Amino acid sequence: MEKDTKKILLVEDDGVQQVIMERFINKLGHTVLATVSEGVAAVESALKLKGVDLIIMDIKLGDELDGIDAMKEIRKKSDVKVIYITGNTDEITKNRASETKHEAFIPKPITPENLERAISEAFKT
Repeated sequence: MEKDTKKILLVEDDGVQQVIMERFINKLGHTVLATVSEGVAAVESALKLKGVDLIIMDIKLGDELDGIDAMKEIRKKSDVKVIYITGNTDEITKNRASETKHEAFIPKPITPENLERAISEAFKT
């Protein structure tokens, strides 16, 4: 059975992490449609790009809008799936993230296995 390729918007403010994550995603057979590093750009890209299946969203971003607030904006117009990646695993952050109906919450450092598991789980029917 052929693997179902997903189109992903990657939101990560660290350039090195962007490259690593994009490699992981490509190795898993998915396509990165765009990579952005700021919350405002994440909202614009999520609403402008066609066919985004999943957003992989860092919570701490390079501007005034963090990943959770960006997702709250995106949620006003889209029910696209989101997986959060973060170094912030405190309860307050997790509770804020849960308000956006996320598929997974992965603590950094990200491994290909964690990412693959989260993506698979997100698209189970």
